[in-house]
Amino acid sequence: MTTTAQRASAPAAARFHGTPVHATLIHAIICVSYFMVILDNSIVFTGLPQIRSDMGVSETGLSWITNAYVLVFGGLLLLGARAGDLFGRRRVFLFSLIVFSLTSLLVGAAQTQWWLIGARALQGIGAAVLAPSALSLLTRNFAEGRARNRAMAAYSAVAGLGAAFGLVVGGLVADLISWRAGFFLTSRSAS
Repeated sequence: MTTTAQRASAPAAARFHGTPVHATLIHAIICVSYFMVILDNSIVFTGLPQIRSDMGVSETGLSWITNAYVLVFGGLLLLGARAGDLFGRRRVFLFSLIVFSLTSLLVGAAQTQWWLIGARALQGIGAAVLAPSALSLLTRNFAEGRARNRAMAAYSAVAGLGAAFGLVVGGLVADLISWRAGFFLTSRSAS
């Protein structure tokens, strides 16, 4: 049996519930996935003016493009967390990643306003399941203390970077290529 002092002095990899390579891989996959979710959400904001001109979407329609995602995401967040408890965190995480990637493709391929709004709502479902299952995997796979604190710090930093990077990348991609390209980018990167 180890004491608290022994656990505190153990290297971070030893406090992970697996091998160091496994810890790094899990952490990288979770952070990249979360980065793509945040990036994708930021890309929408910079693409709205081009969406309006390309598809003839009204001001109300533009607000629904963002609100459909936010309402579904917020409304299903607790259910997404419970799904991980019921069906297994890793399985639910992978499923939500696939859903989010496929719906990013649907958003990029949207031909009508309603298609775009519906695809954004479906994307909110994927994100509502992905976010809590990613956090759950982090807390389950990294022991309490320094290892978990570092993992959570990196996870939080990814959110900030994704938001900032999404605005820059989204603006450049929307201006140079198309608003659709940003969603195709995130669907490829997340899968």
